[in-house]
Amino acid sequence: MPFDPNWPPLNAEIESAPFRNQFNALKALNDGLQATVDSQQTQITAQQVTIDDLQSNVNDLSLQSGDNAQAIKDLQDRVTALEG
Repeated sequence: MPFDPNWPPLNAEIESAPFRNQFNALKALNDGLQATVDSQQTQITAQQVTIDDLQSNVNDLSLQSGDNAQAIKDLQDRVTALEG
């Protein structure tokens, strides 16, 4: 029985079986939500690893660009010295 937010009706007699069904339905909803949250957390963790790897690659490229810029400047200085 799925959870029925309109149950019990006003002034209804208390019976254990319908209440048990309501509580079991609520537990099933809660368990389903927890499974969704756990799955999303796993996906977020995997995406964070990917982001960290990409950031590391960007940092490596930045360092290489800096090294290349210095190498180009050194070559330009040598060419200038040879021309002079």
